[in-house]
Amino acid sequence: MKTFYQNWKLDQELPMVIHQSADLSFYPHFHAEVEFIYVESGSILVGTNEDKRLLKQGDMAIFGSNDIHYFDSKDLTSSLIIVIFHPELVGKSGSWPGDFRFESPFIPANQPGLQTVNALLDRIRQEKREGKPGHRLLIQAGLLELCAMLQRHLPVHALERESQERIASRKIRIQRILSFIEEHFQDDLSVEAMCVQFQMEPSYFCRTFKKAIGMNFKTYLNTIRVLNATRRLEISDASITDIALDCGFGSVRTFNRVYRELQGRSPSEVRRGKK
Repeated sequence: MKTFYQNWKLDQELPMVIHQSADLSFYPHFHAEVEFIYVESGSILVGTNEDKRLLKQGDMAIFGSNDIHYFDSKDLTSSLIIVIFHPELVGKSGSWPGDFRFESPFIPANQPGLQTVNALLDRIRQEKREGKPGHRLLIQAGLLELCAMLQRHLPVHALERESQERIASRKIRIQRILSFIEEHFQDDLSVEAMCVQFQMEPSYFCRTFKKAIGMNFKTYLNTIRVLNATRRLEISDASITDIALDCGFGSVRTFNRVYRELQGRSPSEVRRGKK
């Protein structure tokens, strides 16, 4: 299963979800659906495509179709409202936005014209929770209102076809790189091997990767390995040594060190928690 590509199974009649999340951490991923977040309290580090920002109470962010984005709550606490919906709910296109682009995916709390967003989200959540007759139409109307408010009050610029194609090309390249890592994380991957695979210069690959993902290649590779190892520690009876080697680590010592750095606990602690 692809861990970086989220295939949301949404209700066909109302393809959207809205929920509350606390202290969210999720490494770089993408999906066809549009995603909007509102920070109810606290702060969280959010990255998307080639930018990242520390968002605080009242701040918001919007991720368009297939935008690569991630959340990092390490040493932070927060409460978020997250809305994820299929772009066809707000238009005929399979992606949104399409022919324009927001100058920034990050929206400050004091953005003029958007002071009522929190109340709008509350209305949508209430309609979804109560499920009264007509609730689907009212929820869709709320999403349309949200997108219209963003388009009216946020700085945007139109995209020529050439610009759209260039942006899409960059996204596709990064998605292919992530796909390759996902399929080969057990192998002895290196920057040099990735550059041969994708015909890129090492300095350009490293710069492009970190700018798009928010972390360097080695850290991302170790993150993928650790996440896969965690799943195996929780559901498998295989030895920690076997899991470490199967997930691409050269030794148990390296596995233990990297695991603790990324997860804040040891593989043995995860295994004991399973019992």
